[in-house]
Amino acid sequence: MPIIIQLRRDTATNWTNANPTLAIGELGLETNTGQFKVGNGSTAWNSLSYGGIQGTTGSQGTTGI
Repeated sequence: MPIIIQLRRDTATNWTNANPTLAIGELGLETNTGQFKVGNGSTAWNSLSYGGIQGTTGSQGTTGI
């Protein structure tokens, strides 16, 4: 029997408006941007940093000089 893991998910606007506090290690996915945040049990959504690996951008990034 396969195991199914589901993440909390919603649009960026809905996450921002609801501003929930995710449990420690809980993932919240923005369905329209593909970005996610990882909860720490005490910080509300709007104050959490986005997770993942993001490359450099701007003048020194892949499209820069």
